[in-house]
Amino acid sequence: MAYLRPLIFYILAALAIFMLISPSHSSLDNVNDNVTVSLYYETSLCPRCASFISNDLVKVFHTDLHTITNLRLVPWSNAEIHCQHGEEECHLNTIHSCVIHFWPDVKEHLEFIGCTEQQSLKGWPVEALWKNCSEKLRLNEEIINECYTTGFGYKLLLHYANETAHLKPAQEYVPWVVVNNQPLRQDFENFVKYVCQAYKGDHKPAACKAQSSNLSPTIYACLLSTVNSQSQLISKYMEFGRKTLMTCRCPRTMEGSLAPIQHLF
Repeated sequence: MAYLRPLIFYILAALAIFMLISPSHSSLDNVNDNVTVSLYYETSLCPRCASFISNDLVKVFHTDLHTITNLRLVPWSNAEIHCQHGEEECHLNTIHSCVIHFWPDVKEHLEFIGCTEQQSLKGWPVEALWKNCSEKLRLNEEIINECYTTGFGYKLLLHYANETAHLKPAQEYVPWVVVNNQPLRQDFENFVKYVCQAYKGDHKPAACKAQSSNLSPTIYACLLSTVNSQSQLISKYMEFGRKTLMTCRCPRTMEGSLAPIQHLF
């Protein structure tokens, strides 16, 4: 059966090329009213990128913000022809490119990328960290390795290089977050606010309602998950707010009056 492995890989590679050139995959146009968020980043030796991905961006799927977001990750950034931080960065950039295209579900590849970025912050060597994450998340290591060793991953990476080179306005540093073609520059950590402002649809997610108040999106979603209606949310917070937060394992408890929640309605 070993002789079938190269055949399976090249079939998957062909599918990845199709996704790469397909307008539905490469276009930045919004799907319905969704807001497109693109992150142009470096891997491995860019602490700001690693921290943003593993601590902030992954929270898109911890709340309902993902329901109005088309999230894209572009692993190239300041690489130019040679990677800014050396061969290990090139290696992991290529691995990320392979995973993004062979596992195109953004929740799936973001989980892998978040895993590798967390471990890079701890100083793990590149080869060990991506293999550990692929095993942990049950992503086929052989497919990823074939993609890298055959040079196919580098071709995928060049696609991202071309996209990054043609950004208008040009990318200046990393991480470079773009919301509906508008760069956030140094305010990238507040990307949730810009997504909510850009969203023009009828359904306002809980994360955006929380954004308009002093209540964190995670806490709001946590409270809302324990009730059947918004009216119950108010009474439940008044009576059991602290207990509810502890049960949901939210990041912090709330002090003070009901005012932050009332602003959400």
